[in-house]
Amino acid sequence: MVEYEIEDIEFEEGKNDTRIIKLPSLTKEEKNIIDPIVAPTSGLRIQIYDIIEENEKYLLTKRNLYLFLRIFKAISLKFKELKNNQNLKILIFTDDRPSKDILLNYSSQVFAYDGFEIYYQKDNPGESKISSPYGAASVALYEDINLIIVLTASHNDLSWNGIKLYIDYPIPMSGDIFKDISKKALEVKEIHLQTKFTPIRIDAEQKNNEYVKKLLLNVLEIKTLKDKKIIIWPYLGKARGIVELFKDYGANIVLIEEEINPPNPIKEIREDKLQKIMSRENSNIALLLDADRDRIALYVKQNGEYFTYIPNEIYSALHNILAKNFNKKIINVRTIPTDLRSDETSFINILTGVGYKHLGVIMYFLLGIDVEKSKIDTAILYIEDENRNLIKINNPTPLRTQIINLMEKQNIEQEQFLMVYWEESGGHTLNILKVSKNKETGEFEFSTDFAVIADKYPVPALVLITELICRGYIISESIDWSIVGINKTIPANDEQKVKLMKDFEENDKKTLNIEGKEYQIKSLSDNNNMIDIYQLKSVDSTIMFRPSGTGPDVRFYIFGNRETHTNELQKVQEYVKKKYL
Repeated sequence: MVEYEIEDIEFEEGKNDTRIIKLPSLTKEEKNIIDPIVAPTSGLRIQIYDIIEENEKYLLTKRNLYLFLRIFKAISLKFKELKNNQNLKILIFTDDRPSKDILLNYSSQVFAYDGFEIYYQKDNPGESKISSPYGAASVALYEDINLIIVLTASHNDLSWNGIKLYIDYPIPMSGDIFKDISKKALEVKEIHLQTKFTPIRIDAEQKNNEYVKKLLLNVLEIKTLKDKKIIIWPYLGKARGIVELFKDYGANIVLIEEEINPPNPIKEIREDKLQKIMSRENSNIALLLDADRDRIALYVKQNGEYFTYIPNEIYSALHNILAKNFNKKIINVRTIPTDLRSDETSFINILTGVGYKHLGVIMYFLLGIDVEKSKIDTAILYIEDENRNLIKINNPTPLRTQIINLMEKQNIEQEQFLMVYWEESGGHTLNILKVSKNKETGEFEFSTDFAVIADKYPVPALVLITELICRGYIISESIDWSIVGINKTIPANDEQKVKLMKDFEENDKKTLNIEGKEYQIKSLSDNNNMIDIYQLKSVDSTIMFRPSGTGPDVRFYIFGNRETHTNELQKVQEYVKKKYL
């Protein structure tokens, strides 16, 4: 068993149950953590515990804790500035990481000192656990609470924790606001804590589950889950919200509570244990979840064999089944490295940069919601024309025009589209888009009846794919298996990432020969013309790479021949590593 220890913190006593922490000067490394060179795609993540391997101990040092306190204070200052000190309410959630209690307590004390009303999820005393998708969505589901923090590091090792931040909208914080928070955090000299506060308890989990059920009524009848044995393995914690939702649909849930570190179901599948439990419980499906429930995998028994399915395969199959078998018209919004095997069944394909800060902009464009300019400037946004050419966009008009043109070509005056927003690492968000022609004005109008959640929200998709599997649909028969998509990483620090992206530009729009195979090179950039992704396309494969926004890596993706893709990707990685890193 790993031991978790906390280094002693020194305080000065203040007035009226307050304490003060005098902060030390930041090192260069600490400054880069708070204000990273490569902007994060999904919140800020920090290794809060030092790992002392010889003692099997994780040590939480005060300097690491102080980094979090600086960011909490900076968020408070920025929100008060944005709202003119009005309506100071904050919802704070955590996942089940070992550092959850101390961060929940200290963050609450920081915000309480600054005059905020503190809200928690209904939970055990001193806890406020929820999945990060449900946490993010709560900023849209609770109209009077406009600031939400989720303390999570998703699938990272348990020595890590992080902060996902939402102000007004459920879209990851980025652009000028994020940079200003980082700047403020660097300038904080001391932290004031209000040690006595009383959090207000709400049931955001139940509110989210009700939202999911209403949404799915507009997609597919959930009727086959009743009395089915479903295995759920959260990898960390109990996944209370998802478990309760499946129980509401009548499923019999078998929960595996064994902790896995790191809690990453895409990288770690314990087949022997799963098969033993599934055989004992007479179950054909297991849902595998990471720590904050936005990264999923499935383990399924079909025709006497066991199969593991990762998000690319799950979502591609889901979209194809809904389009082909249920005549759903799908607006397919995916990050550029995401699986292309459901593009053919989509009404329109829209490609974005990696992370929901890009995907969310498209959702807002379609629904006529104003978007902060810096978010648009730093977003990578492309639509496909009728010839599958990519067209960069920086405003809603070309996107809406493309949809209207396609509707008119098919003589459609009114349609209810499924909007799907997804990424290869596991995030998926579903909403309903109504587009209809106003008979008086002749103009097309775009709207939805549901709260606009522009961050990862994979639970509706998870329910849908489970329902379809229980109805007898087979994932492996719903996508093209001659093509396979995987991703792998090579290590790189922030300076190396920046250098790679700059130096590799010498190949842009050229043909590059790697180990006897020719690739057409294309850069994909944001609306400031900053290159974020490189694409290498051969006659039978597509490879992409980009700097990771969540760790010290460069991520490589390939969609290629099932027999040769692993070797091909390794050759490209070795070429890039040797020449540019």
